[in-house]
Amino acid sequence: MSFKFRLTFDHASPGVFRFDTPTIPLQLEEGLEFELCARDCDTLVGARRFHIDGSGYEDEDAAHRAGERLRVRLRLCNAMLGLGIRVPIDNTRSGALSNDAKQSMRDEFGIVVMDCVSGLTIFPDDGKHREIALSTDMDAHSSGSGHIVDALEQLWPIDVKFNEQTEVAVDIINSSTIEPSPRARFLLTYFALEQLVKRKKRNKKARQLLKDFQQAVSDSDLDERETASLIGALAQLNEQSFSSALMNFAEKVRKPTQIGDLSVKKFFSKCIDTRHRLAHKVDIDSDIDLDRLSADLRSFLVSLIWKIHGISSVSVDVPASALSLPKGGFQIRWL
Repeated sequence: MSFKFRLTFDHASPGVFRFDTPTIPLQLEEGLEFELCARDCDTLVGARRFHIDGSGYEDEDAAHRAGERLRVRLRLCNAMLGLGIRVPIDNTRSGALSNDAKQSMRDEFGIVVMDCVSGLTIFPDDGKHREIALSTDMDAHSSGSGHIVDALEQLWPIDVKFNEQTEVAVDIINSSTIEPSPRARFLLTYFALEQLVKRKKRNKKARQLLKDFQQAVSDSDLDERETASLIGALAQLNEQSFSSALMNFAEKVRKPTQIGDLSVKKFFSKCIDTRHRLAHKVDIDSDIDLDRLSADLRSFLVSLIWKIHGISSVSVDVPASALSLPKGGFQIRWL
């Protein structure tokens, strides 16, 4: 029995692949078959969700290695060309039929229905394993736009002059709001926070000790490049780490007393831990909602910018979200 892999990815809008067919073959490796497929439309040009199938592998491990190889190459291609596609770095189940429904499909039609997975799936290349993909043109949007006009009308008469740090922070926050990846969105928002929280110099005794270390490195027999690198690294330690600076900052915050449902100190501690885990590719706790964490952090950042620059309070009621589904906007596909 041979095996195949399926790697899913998506784009925020249609048109990234300008082909009027539902699939196209890819010539990636001789002796193996690869196919790019639309998941939510009858043509690749109209699709926003895609997968690439690779088949002809002698065992599951070989298929898995090839799938991971493609994931890395696809992410590199996206970075190189700026395509704007989202390639999942984890594999998570995004949809499934009940066990009874799966058994019924197997008994009546001989079809093994697979769960829908965002990321990489490995399965037998026997023609029996199929995936049911649900696609909708459902639009999630605000139920009204008056709050945007209201905010602009309140902001218009306010005298706003940003310093360089705030300009950078606002630019990063704006970038984070259009970032589809929850991980990248959180890291961008955290990076914006780094622009606004100042790091203090270490005390005189600590700086003198670092200076002595630098002199010891300078007097060593290390080569010139290594010496310069170590001296530069030690020089950066003259300021406290951002984590320390952030926790010191948290102790001085009087309002708000809570961010989200956590105290200020616990909230920033959670942000620091999440940032380190994401940066060092450590699994984050399953109960951490990155979307919520990013939104709460962004809300605090905006209030901090308001405070730093003495901007008068702006209060806007954001309406609840609404969903709309056009005629023919719900489809089921066998993949």
